[in-house]
Amino acid sequence: MNIHSKSGVRWRVFSGYLGALILLMACMAVGLGSSAVQEGILQLNNGTVTVRDQTGNVQPLAGTSTFDLVGKLENTNPWTVAGKTLATNQSTQIAQGLKVGDLVHVRGAALDNGTWLAYSIQPADNQSDQTITLIGKVSSVNPWVVNGLKLNVTNDTVINGNIQPGTLVRVDILLQEDGTWEVISISPLGDIPSTSGCATVTATITSVNGNQIQFLGWPATVTVKVGTPTGYGNDNQNGDANVDLSNLKPGQQVLVVVCAESNQLVITKIVVLHENNENNNETENGGKVLVCHKPGKKGGHTLSISSSAVPAHLAHGDTLGPCP
Repeated sequence: MNIHSKSGVRWRVFSGYLGALILLMACMAVGLGSSAVQEGILQLNNGTVTVRDQTGNVQPLAGTSTFDLVGKLENTNPWTVAGKTLATNQSTQIAQGLKVGDLVHVRGAALDNGTWLAYSIQPADNQSDQTITLIGKVSSVNPWVVNGLKLNVTNDTVINGNIQPGTLVRVDILLQEDGTWEVISISPLGDIPSTSGCATVTATITSVNGNQIQFLGWPATVTVKVGTPTGYGNDNQNGDANVDLSNLKPGQQVLVVVCAESNQLVITKIVVLHENNENNNETENGGKVLVCHKPGKKGGHTLSISSSAVPAHLAHGDTLGPCP
């Protein structure tokens, strides 16, 4: 063997060692990547969807109640809108350049522990009235309490149907200039399904891709258990849910049953509550309708209400369409 062949052997050995080193470093990188992926993992905890943050702490993310708030920004540390202190997390979408005094539109989850977690804080139309739309479970009707909030219901409040404790409702609230809440209407959305080992939460769809759904404010997609499209929430004899994805689209607010299966969250039931489409005066399937509330009082207030609540509002003197 001459010197050239010896050099070739040494080079091949060195190349092999270098390749093994590169492979080892790549595996380490993959390991680091998978560790990072674990941050933000979704879990179920006592009927609430939770998320693990970068410090390893588990924080509540979604429950049976959500809110849609339009009001003046009063503070940014902590974020406070219309007298309500808001919690945020890494998934909260906050517009750049917001300052105290701006009118903002906030969407998020009203958690069972009293925390209002903001999913999105964005500028609002300067012509908008300060309002709150709350979706939550009724715990009492005398006095009225929804998701732990005691509501000042008056003779002017429109109560649709025979609402009992345990019912999921939509509450439309007008924020007065003095900071008080005028409860405009309370409309039933249905009973909350109960499934052992699962959680029933409300959420807003941002995207649907195959059997994966992304919700507003959730850092990860959730798998949907797809079955025969026989309607929302119909269980078959095997106990597996039949979820029809064909009618689901971004902007819809839905009631979902989320279960933990094989270390991941799986949706087994979906009920569309209403469309979240602010560009239309009326939407399909019991969506929202614009009405002028108390048109004879300082020009009235334009409200977006459930279509099922329209007759009762008209009976109270409201008119269809936005206020002039």
